[in-house]
Amino acid sequence: FHTGTSLRFGDCAPNPKLFPNGRASVKAVIDKLHEAGIAAGLHTYAFFIAKDTPCVTPVPDPRLGKDAAFTLAAAIDEAATIVPVKESTAEVSLATGFFARNSVTLQIDNELIIFSGVTKEPPYTFTECQRGAHGTAVTAHEAGAQVHKLKECFGLFTPDANSTLLAEIAENTANTFNECGFDMIYLDALDGEDILAGAENAWHYGSKFVFEIANRLNRPALFEMSTFHHHLWYVRARMGAWDHPARSHKRFIDLHCDANRAGAGMFLPMNLGWWAAKTWQDGVASVWSEPTYPDDIEYLLCKALGNDMCLSLMGVNPDNIGNTPLYQRLLPMFSTYEELRHSGVVPEAIKARLREPGNEFTLEAVAEGIWQFRSVAYHKHKADTAESSWTITNGFGQQPVRLRIEVLMSAASYDSEEAVVIEDFSDTKGFDLRKTAENVSASIEKDTDNIKVGDRSGKVSVSNTGTQRTGAWVQIGRTQKPALNIDGKPALGVWVHGDNSGALLNLQQLSARHTAAGGIGDHYITLDFTGWRYFTLVEFESENVMKLGWPYGDSYSVYPEHVDYKAVESFSLWLNNLPPGGNVDCMISPVKALPLVEIPMRNPVLTINGATIKFPAEIPVGASLEFVGAGACYLYGKKGELLAEITPEGTVPLLNPGENTIQFICNSGEENSPRARVTIIAAGDVLAVN
Repeated sequence: FHTGTSLRFGDCAPNPKLFPNGRASVKAVIDKLHEAGIAAGLHTYAFFIAKDTPCVTPVPDPRLGKDAAFTLAAAIDEAATIVPVKESTAEVSLATGFFARNSVTLQIDNELIIFSGVTKEPPYTFTECQRGAHGTAVTAHEAGAQVHKLKECFGLFTPDANSTLLAEIAENTANTFNECGFDMIYLDALDGEDILAGAENAWHYGSKFVFEIANRLNRPALFEMSTFHHHLWYVRARMGAWDHPARSHKRFIDLHCDANRAGAGMFLPMNLGWWAAKTWQDGVASVWSEPTYPDDIEYLLCKALGNDMCLSLMGVNPDNIGNTPLYQRLLPMFSTYEELRHSGVVPEAIKARLREPGNEFTLEAVAEGIWQFRSVAYHKHKADTAESSWTITNGFGQQPVRLRIEVLMSAASYDSEEAVVIEDFSDTKGFDLRKTAENVSASIEKDTDNIKVGDRSGKVSVSNTGTQRTGAWVQIGRTQKPALNIDGKPALGVWVHGDNSGALLNLQQLSARHTAAGGIGDHYITLDFTGWRYFTLVEFESENVMKLGWPYGDSYSVYPEHVDYKAVESFSLWLNNLPPGGNVDCMISPVKALPLVEIPMRNPVLTINGATIKFPAEIPVGASLEFVGAGACYLYGKKGELLAEITPEGTVPLLNPGENTIQFICNSGEENSPRARVTIIAAGDVLAVN
């Protein structure tokens, strides 16, 4: 039961539209859940306070948290839209957002006021003020009155950490748990405890709040929370609940498992959730969000089984369970694997294989109650043009190919009227974001001789005097002031003149951390070519980010979070994987932000080791074609629904042991190319369970 929807943040008041009799209605629902053998969890935002609670409106509680105090410099009447103050407002920020530790709400006497502007020089004034905010009364205020700026995070107010209000919110949580019959408490947003009295005191006040709850419970609760420090160990029942990734699911699972194995040393069961079975996301979200396919879910379940970690599945509800066909494919897998995990029949030797990072398996039923695991490998390649070729290495024996073709969003052309130039290299001295790894030096200059488009290029020259490729990096970037608004144009179009050095060029966009949690928009180009080549860059790179030794990135910024294209804070050119003892020189055309376009894929043809198979079908953007063997080829829609069964033409190619050459062709002869992620699937040896 998530506060914010079913109950209210802060006072845990039940939503009257869902629970007309208050806590009695909540208890009635939980009683029915208990009759069905289902436990009920109270999911709060810790001590945070909704803006429609009685301690905010109509009269704000004096115990609300404040982070700054001023003195009213002159009296204001009910019609005033400015608030003049004596103290400096030079450090006051207007930056707000879900993750920002900042508000634009003032309290004068019993009135709340929202300001949209502030002067940075005398006379110090809050401007563009909305009076009587959050249902408080508009009143006149005398000169000399105290003007407080409230604390805010996650869009919610906070209590004064040293007031009795902190304990009252804890009491609201405990009373709701006791009276309604809840079994679990998840204190989400406890990681915002730093707002109470600074980061150095966060552990104290966060723990104090949790203990205020625990001391009021009439029976034990299964406690979890979104942060951890040593005082919380005493009440905590398990650990490891991370938000689910938006992309590169398997690599995120590996990181999560590593973290959980470290946590398991504290004698707590570990959770490998929260997890979501994700479908295709339309529009800009497709840039940073990837659907989950059966192999993603099976990877998760194998790691949970191998590490004996529990799972938390989210996002499944009565509104979508019946109209999301993907669930019908995936949810039975959760049931089968969890029953197998709890049965204890899988021997430790097999569990050791299952938990190895990167090792993939699929579960096969041999007979009733008899199972085996089979090794599998999924070789992914992104085909950005109508013709593409690459190689894969098959570590198993010869076998007929299996594959999946996912059709991705494409981008408008470089010359599109909607394109926006985000870097034209006219002022290379203005690149204020410059840093390098040890033994690396770099420069950038405007070049008017080697040009592909426009009247200039950016020439980047890098030298690596060290002995390592990976982790030899450089950044040359520019802060966008003001932040760049390229809403609806998340793709990049760029011409690059390569030097065949094998270095990695990364075009990175970042938005302000308070608007999008610091999501990293990396786009990679490998300089394994010479001369000019055009690149369309759409999806974020996440698969290899953590392996490259970049001086940035964590499990959240790389995998779950996104970039706010309404407020791009910086654009940078990064290079990595520099040749030891060598140089890299590349030219870059003006970089353009491009809108996305939907181009369906028609009649894709795959040639492997000279054998060709054609799939006579039109595959819409967001759909996927899965070929799992002769007579078994299926076209699935955006929600995992079966659109059609396809009859391939030609010969089913064989994968050979070792290196295999892949050629891919589609929509031949058309001006714009669709884009696809092609996955070649191979199967190997068997691990018998019983």
